[in-house]
Amino acid sequence: MGSEDLAVTGTAAWIAAARARESARSDRLFNDPWAHLLAGELGRARLAASERAAGGENAFLPVRTRFFDDVLLEATRWARQVVLLGAGFDTRAYRLALPKATTVYELDHRGTLAAKESVLQAAGAAPVCARLTIGVDLRTDWSAPLLDAGFDPGAPTVWLAEGLMFYLESPTVQALLSQTASLSQTRSTLAFDVFGTGLLRLPAMKSWIEQRQRTSQPLPFCTDEPAALVRRCGWHRCVITEPGQEAACFGRLSSRRDGGVDPTTRTYLLAAERA
Repeated sequence: MGSEDLAVTGTAAWIAAARARESARSDRLFNDPWAHLLAGELGRARLAASERAAGGENAFLPVRTRFFDDVLLEATRWARQVVLLGAGFDTRAYRLALPKATTVYELDHRGTLAAKESVLQAAGAAPVCARLTIGVDLRTDWSAPLLDAGFDPGAPTVWLAEGLMFYLESPTVQALLSQTASLSQTRSTLAFDVFGTGLLRLPAMKSWIEQRQRTSQPLPFCTDEPAALVRRCGWHRCVITEPGQEAACFGRLSSRRDGGVDPTTRTYLLAAERA
């Protein structure tokens, strides 16, 4: 596994650790029986480190996962293709009540997908529908391997990119969103999350941002105009939800009060359709 695969896999393990902790709660928002195994010691250590830096438990992560679970289940009432962009250690093809006629395509680095496959096979996990993994770098041409795997651009599709855009550069994000639009017909759905630019100025992010600057790495992608971004890339009817609002709260997050709050520190959960 290359260094980039290791970095991606470490991030996937961190998010799996958050799902495992949520699944152990009596009032859990979802149940992921495999998250604990997928997280491993690496994921639990990364989750603990990230929350030490932030000064407390990250209550947003399980809310985000449940929000996108709901979007996906609603959209698969009519769409029978699901594409998980930057799938990581996502187990939705195993844990959600998806229609059996659904096909889930998982796109991510080969090493990350192989690591997940090893854990799930050892655990005897079986997907609820057809599932295909495609090892690609989303900064390159990923559409050709997807089409070769049997993806039908003429059928309604649900595109989901949970926690992905932050790790990409702006040109890659725009190319990715535009490509999903070009492969989508009416009633297709695109769902993803993105942070406002104020995130890059938060004290908890300072050391990480400085480290990226020292090593000449690009800063994470953020935007304060998510609706314009979506429209520019060919998607329409965009609904934007912020954590704490009714559809993204689940009794876990307080409602945002804008008085005196920097508007660039918003977090956006987006669901858009092709008109």
